[in-house]
Amino acid sequence: DARKAAAKALEERILRELRELDMNKVRFSIDFTEHEPDATGIDTVRFLMSANAGEDLKPIHKIASGGELARIMLALKNVLTAGEDVGMLIFDEIDTGVSGVAAQRVGEKLFQVSLGKQVMCVTHLPQIAAMADSHYVIKKEERSGRTYTDVLPLDKEGRLRELARLHGGDNITELTLASAAEQIENAAKFKETVKKRP
Repeated sequence: DARKAAAKALEERILRELRELDMNKVRFSIDFTEHEPDATGIDTVRFLMSANAGEDLKPIHKIASGGELARIMLALKNVLTAGEDVGMLIFDEIDTGVSGVAAQRVGEKLFQVSLGKQVMCVTHLPQIAAMADSHYVIKKEERSGRTYTDVLPLDKEGRLRELARLHGGDNITELTLASAAEQIENAAKFKETVKKRP
């Protein structure tokens, strides 16, 4: 009974998070089926979802796309660590399968999470990278027959050029630089708005 009561509260919190991540039509449910008593109790617990109107609830691992899974994991991590003594959350390519407005919402959510915890995120999307307070570029290269990975901090100019590279690849132009600058400016405005909220 306690598990089922906690599941209802968890469902509501996860649904709220998913709506903030541009998944407005999603349905999420925690399903219980009984099994023979063992060390974990008598319940088999499954997370079910339906991402599209008119579709039945099904196990997440069977129906969620890469982008949906990324956002579900972000929502779960945020909800399950709320109020816990977790000082840092690390997201490695949380942007898998996400683009456009959904990527922007993921970036905004990561910033909101960062107001209470240290967030480290590996990303390939400018919408997410623009929301960060500090940037590092990770480069892999071969030297003397060995592969080395360098992690280099970026200054303001480096940040701008890296975002422009994420926009346009190796062909960094005045237009891609202007787009990157605009994205950084828009991210700064969003962050200031969030910080002013009660």
